[in-house]
Amino acid sequence: MVSAAQRTLAWISLGVASVLVCIFPLAASSRPPENPHAHFTAPETCPRCHVNSRGEADPGRYSAGISAFCLECHRKENLGRTHPVDIRPADRHANRSLKVEIPGDFPLDEDGRMTCLTCHTAHGLFLSSEKTFPSQRPEGPTSGGGSYYKTFYLRRSSPVRGFATLCEACHEKL
Repeated sequence: MVSAAQRTLAWISLGVASVLVCIFPLAASSRPPENPHAHFTAPETCPRCHVNSRGEADPGRYSAGISAFCLECHRKENLGRTHPVDIRPADRHANRSLKVEIPGDFPLDEDGRMTCLTCHTAHGLFLSSEKTFPSQRPEGPTSGGGSYYKTFYLRRSSPVRGFATLCEACHEKL
């Protein structure tokens, strides 16, 4: 059984640790943050996103409803400006600015619908030495002395034109 003194000591230790984290945040920022998608390297997670054929996950085919899987961690209200998902680009009447073809590196799900992974790649780089958009601030220094930036797992971006290169892959020039 835990005594009152032990509980008090635990609360004090937790309080001191919290203060130290707030006072010395730079110590943690000298290392790049951990890849939040690292769990996607585990084979048991493949069926959550990929269609299974012949008992194996097919890396080129995505399951319908994959966006719901993404939203288990990413809250809609925290996404900011984003593209609608679960729509079919083939239904061109919904968006007149759409080009004739969706690029081959922008995968759709088995039903021909856009998903989060149409524009993002869960297996992509988390950090890059190149900016994703012009006003992006670095996350921290690399071991080589340069800076690193979050990629947001975008399939396309530009340090000069930002997200426009992603959008213009399917839509008329913005």
